[in-house]
Amino acid sequence: MFELNYFIIGIIALVAIIIIMLLVGYTKARPDIAAVISGLSKKPRILIGRAGIRIPFFERADELFLGQITTEIKTDTFIPTKDFINVKVDAVAKVRVDPSPEQIQLACRNFLNKNPDQIAFELQETLQGNIREIVGTMDLKGINQNREGFSEEVMKKAGKDMEALGIEILSCNMQNIIDEKGLISDMGMDNTAQIKKTASISKANAEKEVAIAEAKARQEAAEARIEADTTIADKENELAIKKAELKQQSDKALAKANKAYS
Repeated sequence: MFELNYFIIGIIALVAIIIIMLLVGYTKARPDIAAVISGLSKKPRILIGRAGIRIPFFERADELFLGQITTEIKTDTFIPTKDFINVKVDAVAKVRVDPSPEQIQLACRNFLNKNPDQIAFELQETLQGNIREIVGTMDLKGINQNREGFSEEVMKKAGKDMEALGIEILSCNMQNIIDEKGLISDMGMDNTAQIKKTASISKANAEKEVAIAEAKARQEAAEARIEADTTIADKENELAIKKAELKQQSDKALAKANKAYS
């Protein structure tokens, strides 16, 4: 009887221990967090947006942030361009951990249990290096006028370095560019002057065309009046001739009648 009681108590205790272990080891990951369970197997288990169980004391659960991260890329010193003009570039990149299993494994080695600010800070130096290299391959005018192309080059160049860390670049946008000698401002002034010159020429040509059109209109109006006056004069002359002919015929008829009467 006592042995049966001890057996039942043992079973209950074992079930209680299992339940406690399940409760303690229950792990649930948000969609933007990867729960990384490691300890027993060589390759850790990854939970994303779902729940799982870890074995207490034998396994541990760490977190890897998977959401979008915004990092500012600022060059602290002036960098020479292809045409040897020193510039500073400010850009903003949006990155995230690549969701593929292989890349998540890489990201775990570099960014496990780090918050977005810490991840962004660690990526800045690499991204700044990529920007320095790209600035050196482009001239000032090309960087300033083709910012979209510059951003594409940054993403292309930095993409390989980020891939080695398990990071994916979503976008990169240049915010500002400053040159040491103020040449961009001069280029802007020259462009403004050129635009004003073009506008002045266009205005003068437009005024010239208006003047020509007005003169042509006046000429056509004068010609129309002359033609109208000439037509009227011709009609009046024809009328006068007709009247004279009729009067002459009338006089002849009258003279002939008087003669016959006499």
